[in-house]
Amino acid sequence: MNLTIPAGLEAIATRADGTLKLTFGTPEIDSNKCAELFAYRRKEVLLLLSTGDISNEQKNVLEQTTKELKDIKGKSHSQRLREALYLLHEQEDSMLTFKEYYKQKMDNLITMVLERLDDA
Repeated sequence: MNLTIPAGLEAIATRADGTLKLTFGTPEIDSNKCAELFAYRRKEVLLLLSTGDISNEQKNVLEQTTKELKDIKGKSHSQRLREALYLLHEQEDSMLTFKEYYKQKMDNLITMVLERLDDA
């Protein structure tokens, strides 16, 4: 699945876990392109930035990179859980730092598992 739309990089912010948050603005786009764009929501994507047209060579490199990433072993369950908790932290607009939020949620999860263990 590929989508090409013009956009301007409006903001770059660092996050507590060392990742970056990029904010893009687009010109008005038609409803079909908008629907295509929403299909990418909450998905990991590859991002190619270019100040001009994207050449066939660049498209080929992007396609090759996509294939290589699919061949690389996926993320561990703990990495996926951490990322999911980060998204939840953002969605909830928590007043805690992500480090505090993560510790609290993991402590709750550990407690929940320990409570299910037999007393034997």
